[in-house]
Amino acid sequence: MWTRRELKQQAKDALQRNYWKSVLVALIIMVLGGNWIGSVFSSASDVPGDVVEAVIEETSETEEDIWVDIGDDTSSLSVILNDEDDSLGTIADEITDDTESVETIIGFMAGFIMMLVIFLVVFLIMTAIILLYEVLLVFPLTVGAGRFMLKNLDGRAEVKDVAYAFDHSYKNIVKTMFHTELSVFLWALLFLIPGIYKQYQYRMVEYILAEHPDMPYKDVMQMSRDMMEGQKWNAFVLDLSFILWEIAGVLTCGLVHVFYVAPYQYLTNAALYRRLCAMRDGKRTADTPWIQNA
Repeated sequence: MWTRRELKQQAKDALQRNYWKSVLVALIIMVLGGNWIGSVFSSASDVPGDVVEAVIEETSETEEDIWVDIGDDTSSLSVILNDEDDSLGTIADEITDDTESVETIIGFMAGFIMMLVIFLVVFLIMTAIILLYEVLLVFPLTVGAGRFMLKNLDGRAEVKDVAYAFDHSYKNIVKTMFHTELSVFLWALLFLIPGIYKQYQYRMVEYILAEHPDMPYKDVMQMSRDMMEGQKWNAFVLDLSFILWEIAGVLTCGLVHVFYVAPYQYLTNAALYRRLCAMRDGKRTADTPWIQNA
């Protein structure tokens, strides 16, 4: 069995022996580890009326009456035509207004759809770039940092160990880390608690890869599950024990976190991995060097 005090003491001793290198590696991981508007067309139409005037010469009383009657009929017809012209003009104006409204709505919808498509394309491209950056660079560096912390517990670590994964089974390390993170992500979609549970279940993956970069991803994930069996709650409490240090980091604008808390936590997790391996194998002890090939 292990205690938090024991693991933290090992981490403190390792940090004191190799302080600046530990800070640098932790810092590397922290730094690398984050009017189209539719046009509106308008038109107006006016339909003027004609006024017809009949000028007649008086020739006889009968002819005058006839022309007067014709003039009256013409005037009435002119008024009717003018009224019809006004009605047609009103209808034309209404049709024009409706057309402008439809064109405005269509233009707005087309602009909205175009902006949405552009946003989705940009979002997908940025997501793909971030994902590739995470998978191809951050994952290998995380495993390299795990190797550095394990070797640091033995006092033999070098900063170049951070790049270990790029020269040793790079594809397998990337593949294993990707499957691990994907599993955590998918479980997190169900609810927050399953995601946290899986994250603790696969907590030892990066350290296992630091020792065994050629191990198949299924075996690595299974080994981490076996090692964390019955240890997840204790590991959670171990994380909570750093809460005051985290607060101190916030109060100092991250300075305490960079120069002490982060490397302290990384080394504590490495010490936890070492002890769990010793418990699992039943042969190793806490003082046995963990990585033979320096």
